[in-house]
Amino acid sequence: MKVVLPLLFTILTGAAILSGCTKETDFEAIDLGYDYFPNIEGTFIEYEVDSINYGIEVDTVHFYLKEVIAEEFIDDEGNLATRIERFKKFNMDDEYVLTDVWVQKRTSTTAERIEENFRYVRLAFPVETGEVWDGNAYNIEEAWDYTYTAIGVSYNNGVLPFSNTLRVRQRENINLVDQESAWEVYARGIGLVHKKLTDLNYQFFEITGVDMEMRAIAFGTVE
Repeated sequence: MKVVLPLLFTILTGAAILSGCTKETDFEAIDLGYDYFPNIEGTFIEYEVDSINYGIEVDTVHFYLKEVIAEEFIDDEGNLATRIERFKKFNMDDEYVLTDVWVQKRTSTTAERIEENFRYVRLAFPVETGEVWDGNAYNIEEAWDYTYTAIGVSYNNGVLPFSNTLRVRQRENINLVDQESAWEVYARGIGLVHKKLTDLNYQFFEITGVDMEMRAIAFGTVE
């Protein structure tokens, strides 16, 4: 007994220590980057938008856009999704007017938005530098290889500073005919805070396409 008891005590103590370590590991939080796309009902982001449309005439538009996450619902795939109410006004002192409704959702591996009936994969999880995915995987448009070019960096969109952001390069195709460049910046705990899209075509001495930029100017909870 003098030998068995100390041995038994050692075994039980070691088992308890191992059990404690296992439990601690099980509950350890793994940061997959979900809060770069928080998707919380009752929140909003307000943007200032500048858009130049090239065609027969050049049309320059400046306006304000407010996106409100209005309500949650279960979509056709059985996933939790949210309805995005989009409001627009052309002058700061005007009242916002509802213009359209989009849908977005965050799954375990993607952040997706349905915009004008086109479904885009805006982010891929886990968030990792160099990760590549097709942003047009669920629509009929040409494949665009999205990738993260910066993660966890401070950023200023020209209006507001953000302490922790990631940048997604969506498109970079520049040649004698096409100028296609698209990227987005997401802030942790907020969502999209800066977007730039240039999609221009040069043929027969004419330019067609769009050059658009949107910057977050306010965000918060709907009162």
